[in-house]
Amino acid sequence: MKFFSPSLIIALAVVVFALPGQAAGHGIGIDLIRLLDENQDGGMLNIHGQIKVADDIALCAGYAKGDEAVLSDVGLKYYLGPYMNSLFLQAGICFFRHDTGNDNGFIGAFGLDYKLMQHLAFSSAFRIITGVDHEYRGYPESPIFQAAFSLMLAF
Repeated sequence: MKFFSPSLIIALAVVVFALPGQAAGHGIGIDLIRLLDENQDGGMLNIHGQIKVADDIALCAGYAKGDEAVLSDVGLKYYLGPYMNSLFLQAGICFFRHDTGNDNGFIGAFGLDYKLMQHLAFSSAFRIITGVDHEYRGYPESPIFQAAFSLMLAF
């Protein structure tokens, strides 16, 4: 497993913390399944964040880096109930960089965010990545289904 550049982590943290928002409108976290699952490119170091843009909508972005692949995504998350404390739908675009080539695709998710404490939340989701024509985890030209379980700092 390769490591993140410290400057990338610092830059992402500065962007998330510096942007204006309401209380409990930001979140930054790590997907534990993607980190620990050796089937996902030997385990992928990852970070994701979100910024509240409306009462029930968040702008979200993620970055994951494994031994051979790098996945970046950006999208919108729509909450079906209270913000960061309910079911959500997410849609966005995914940028896929792999030793075999680069590609873009669509990412969608259905999941649950739940605040455990004032500044700690978990997120669990069922995610699909489509439109990536390069082989990734042995599935060429087909949708990729993933489970996600994240811990997030909420502020």
